[in-house]
Amino acid sequence: MVEVIEALRSQLVSGRACATATIVSTTGSIPNEAGAKMLVGPGGKLLAGTIGGGIFEHAALAEAGAAIADGRSRMFAWSLTEKQAGGIGMLCGGTAQVFIEVFAPAPLLVMLGGGHVAIRLWRLARPLGFRGIVVDERLEWANGENFPGCEILALADPEAALERIDWIENSYLVIGTPDHDTRSLRAAARQDVPCRLIGMIASKRKTLTILKSIEDEGVDLGHILPRFHAPVGLDLGPSKSPEAVALSIMAELQARRLEGTGRPLDVANHRHELLAGRGRKSGKSAPVPGQDPGGASTP
Repeated sequence: MVEVIEALRSQLVSGRACATATIVSTTGSIPNEAGAKMLVGPGGKLLAGTIGGGIFEHAALAEAGAAIADGRSRMFAWSLTEKQAGGIGMLCGGTAQVFIEVFAPAPLLVMLGGGHVAIRLWRLARPLGFRGIVVDERLEWANGENFPGCEILALADPEAALERIDWIENSYLVIGTPDHDTRSLRAAARQDVPCRLIGMIASKRKTLTILKSIEDEGVDLGHILPRFHAPVGLDLGPSKSPEAVALSIMAELQARRLEGTGRPLDVANHRHELLAGRGRKSGKSAPVPGQDPGGASTP
């Protein structure tokens, strides 16, 4: 058990996903007893402990690997037939219930620049479970009052800052500095920071100018462009207030984190079904989409 706990702590500190598989109940003959535990990594790799070995453990490893990929804890039921049990030196079969608990490290949000938008962005990200790092040498901006619970790197050099960060698989980088955007994106490209998304708070014109400048220097952008979004954020309308921009960015980060589509949940077909149901209750035909009540087509 100590081995499993120590290995679990190591996985979480390093930002790697994992799962524990624990036998919670058994009947008949099973290779181990209730309470036996093992730690499993992505792909069903055994990291520590055991729940008994053999085909039972092999099946639990595969189930734990699938749970990690799905990001959800689950129960796993296993029945060991007499024939299978005989193959591992047991006299009869049995059943076991295994609880697979998935541990997903908190996603990491790195903000290069601690201005108005970053302050609002962190206020949205923290309640959603993000761990944060803000990089800004201006301590009147990057401080505990503006960024509670966030790690602060008071550095003016984005290259040095990115090198100091312990990146995890589920990391997100948002660039929004007063005057370091070009240096920041250049550093991200040169270091090939392992982020799921690299976003920049900038207009399209500014973004193209920065990209061209970096490419003219001979920096290869090909490996980060598939993950690069600028202006970062979803289209939520024309408002440009810090609150609106931060909400737009957070919406995109959360959609990428949870593999959402960003589309409205109230799809048109569902809305039409609701309208049709209301028409049946009232005894009137529901209006057909695209027509006014008189039957004329509408734009």
